[in-house]
Amino acid sequence: MEKVLNDMAQEGVLFNVVTYNTLMAIYLEQGRATEALNILQEIQKRGLTPSPVSYSTALLAYRKMEDGHGALRLFIEFREKYHKGDIRKDANEDWENEFVKLENFTIRVCYQVMRRWLVSGENLSTNVLKLLTDVDNAGLPFCKEELQRLLWACTREEHYIVVKELYSRIRGGHSEISLSVCNHAIWLMGKAKKWWAALEIYEDLLDKGPKPNNMSYELIVSHFNILLSAAKRRGIWRWGVRLLNKMEDKGLKPGSREWNAVLIACSKASETSAAVQIFKRMVEQGEKPTIISYGALLSALEKKKHYDEARRVWDHMIKVGVEPNLYAYTIMASIFTGQGKFDLVDAILKEMVTAGIEPTVVTYNAVISGCARKGMSSAVAYEWFHRMKVQNISPNEISYEMLIEALAKDGKPRIAYNLYLRAQSEGLSLSSKAYDAILQSSRVYEATIDLSALGPRPPDTKKRLQIRKSLTEFCDLADVPRRSKPFDRKEVYISQTEGNP
Repeated sequence: MEKVLNDMAQEGVLFNVVTYNTLMAIYLEQGRATEALNILQEIQKRGLTPSPVSYSTALLAYRKMEDGHGALRLFIEFREKYHKGDIRKDANEDWENEFVKLENFTIRVCYQVMRRWLVSGENLSTNVLKLLTDVDNAGLPFCKEELQRLLWACTREEHYIVVKELYSRIRGGHSEISLSVCNHAIWLMGKAKKWWAALEIYEDLLDKGPKPNNMSYELIVSHFNILLSAAKRRGIWRWGVRLLNKMEDKGLKPGSREWNAVLIACSKASETSAAVQIFKRMVEQGEKPTIISYGALLSALEKKKHYDEARRVWDHMIKVGVEPNLYAYTIMASIFTGQGKFDLVDAILKEMVTAGIEPTVVTYNAVISGCARKGMSSAVAYEWFHRMKVQNISPNEISYEMLIEALAKDGKPRIAYNLYLRAQSEGLSLSSKAYDAILQSSRVYEATIDLSALGPRPPDTKKRLQIRKSLTEFCDLADVPRRSKPFDRKEVYISQTEGNP
């Protein structure tokens, strides 16, 4: 190609705009976009006026380079020249019509560049937002369809800031918006853990339309479930209650999964009264409690030693045909132990086996723990420890720790000491509480033990610090402030709340 150009120059053939346009197109076809843009500058240096084809080819070069800002600058410069009359009128060119075409093509190139940025492997959200702003400042409006297609191209968590901006532009500048686009925005906000931004979009659907469909409903409920599950795992029951209230406030009907999450959170936090009220609300709202619901309520009652109420809940559960699971049976074993009714403990264990549910170490630990906490004779706790081993169930740390504490309190430090050594030989790591119980009991009852055999004192567990950490983790996940408005107990009883959680 260069040889042909040199030959033309030697023959005295003058280049015109058509020649340069052809050269630009060839460079562009060869992937030499920068050289194609240099030709445009060469045209102007030669005192020639670039044609519409020159400008459109240059815009194509910028698109190839994914340089939306360059394309925008080129059009702005062209527009200034056009309005100043610096572009010579040509009888062969309808510049008025060509101006509109170039304007539309510039918008198209900027749109295509932004879309490529969004589907690339890099996070170029900031670039997209800057180009959006620059296009705005240039007075070049994107149509609704282009904005919606850009929003559809957002799939990364980091794109949430772009989605937020695009959604705001579509809502603010156009009378209608696609429901599928709204659902996509809700999905991406959830992926980015921007739950409240997702909820705001859902609220817009309710207030402004289009009417949400099943997909909208399922997406927003799934976001609530993530938060409720986090509250459940961490025992943050107050936020669980507020999330339930927020769901009902927005016309979302909590199912058993959502109610159970809050019940479990209440149980973990030993908030018995809250668990009872949530259970009642669940029934009042027409949701049938499951074995998980009953298990959480039984656990909450057991922790506060409301044994008679727990028995009534159990009897009602059996009456309505809800079959107990291992967890429910274990709680009842703990309740009967707390009441000192070991004949009923035996009966519940036999009932478990009959139902095809084998007792586990957790079941026996519930009985051993109940004996220790109730201050019963250590012989009773030891008997259940022995029965567990007879059933070929291996004791764990909790089994040993609770029995050691019971023996230490009962004035049997030597037996407690030997159990500690046995646990160590089985590869178990006991807590500092068991270690301290042995030391204190040996001093009180003047028992001689080899402290060196016990090894160093285990570190203390910082339960309070863990609770704070759990709350901080939840607040980070839920995107809510660590310090929020004080919790009002009335929130447990009502299903309508004002404002955001």
